[in-house]
Amino acid sequence: MSDYTYTNNTYTFGGRDGLPPGNVEKVIKGSQLDFEFSALVTAVNSKLDSAAQAGDFTGTIDGGSVNGGTF
Repeated sequence: MSDYTYTNNTYTFGGRDGLPPGNVEKVIKGSQLDFEFSALVTAVNSKLDSAAQAGDFTGTIDGGSVNGGTF
């Protein structure tokens, strides 16, 4: 599983808010967002889909609690 980490330091979107109107650096292009959306898709798709995986757990549980009960 991968976690999403903002790694594209080339495009700092928040910093553009302070730029004056009309500054060409204030414009965000869709191609600049593709990298971020791809990273998000990879991170989300690598996580457990709990609805689809219900009951598919295989492994060992060694103590803990569920809804206040102990197993």
